[in-house]
Amino acid sequence: MKTLHRAVGLVLFLLISLAAAFFVYAAISSSLWNETFQILGDNKWPSVATGLLVFLLVLFYSYTGSHRAEYERYISFEGEGGSVRISRHAIRDFLAGIAVEFSTVEKLDPEFTMQRENMDVDLHVTVRPGCHIPELSRMLQERVRTTMRVSLGITQIGKVDVLVQEIAGAAERTPRRDEADNGWEGDLHG
Repeated sequence: MKTLHRAVGLVLFLLISLAAAFFVYAAISSSLWNETFQILGDNKWPSVATGLLVFLLVLFYSYTGSHRAEYERYISFEGEGGSVRISRHAIRDFLAGIAVEFSTVEKLDPEFTMQRENMDVDLHVTVRPGCHIPELSRMLQERVRTTMRVSLGITQIGKVDVLVQEIAGAAERTPRRDEADNGWEGDLHG
């Protein structure tokens, strides 16, 4: 499909380039310009057919390009019995499911990118108050690496970064006694 997409793109490029060159040349020569539009005006079917052909080529080019984008939504790797393709969406959902294994994680939103031969993972996490973030981060990193290797067969994992986006419920906390004595009014957002 990729080769077909490139071939259709090349044909479109050549057709449009030839048409542009012809119109520039015709504009320089006023007699050719007048003859061209007289011929096009007398017989409209060749113009309609050419326009439809270019339109269909553009549609076909778009169609073959959309399948290429769909293919890129998969992670492919060679396994023992052949190649394996896992959708990026399936990997994201699978990794998000790890959150239920940790009582201090309220939400886990994974993102990943391919860096050369390795997959880098970013875990955007919302944690509950009272969580020991360094320990949780280490455990999440270890769990993601193990799960991806054992359950998905993805062994080439680069970085696993934990990004704590929010501590749930932290904005609603009540002021401590010493904070209230120092004029703190309970508005964390200024």
